[in-house]
Amino acid sequence: MKNHQKQTAKDIAMVKATYQDTAFNKAVSDVPAHTPEFKTYVEQASAIMDELPGKFGATLAYHMDKLRLTNEALAGLCLINEDTIRKYRNGSNKSKPNIQTVVALCVGLRLPLPFSLDLVHKAGHTFAGEPSDIAYLTILSTMTGSSIYDCNALLRSTGVPPLAKEK
Repeated sequence: MKNHQKQTAKDIAMVKATYQDTAFNKAVSDVPAHTPEFKTYVEQASAIMDELPGKFGATLAYHMDKLRLTNEALAGLCLINEDTIRKYRNGSNKSKPNIQTVVALCVGLRLPLPFSLDLVHKAGHTFAGEPSDIAYLTILSTMTGSSIYDCNALLRSTGVPPLAKEK
């Protein structure tokens, strides 16, 4: 039998958590006041998730159709080539899009986080602990509605490759 030693407080790593009095945290602390709206959002998002196709291209097409975006319009919003978008939509591009392309598409579509993560997953990507992964995930979770240019500027300022080349 192994010798089990009693752990002391010194042996256990401690993490001290603090609450920062920021606008974001104040908004989060007000969530109970917005419970009916939150419940509606969750129900609607869940219903949409149930409707989404199983493949990357079909899901991209679904979101574009719901938003009434043409390939040309989305290309302008995410700086991804219009022909590339068309090929992903119709499934003729058999190569896996890189993570920057998928995140750029999510930014251009202004997808809420659950739909962004779904599209990332369907493209065959996951987020790990790498700085670029953390940066891209943070973009998706905090910058919904921001322009591709703002996202690229933030990424460049932290030394992370931008989502798409600016013309």
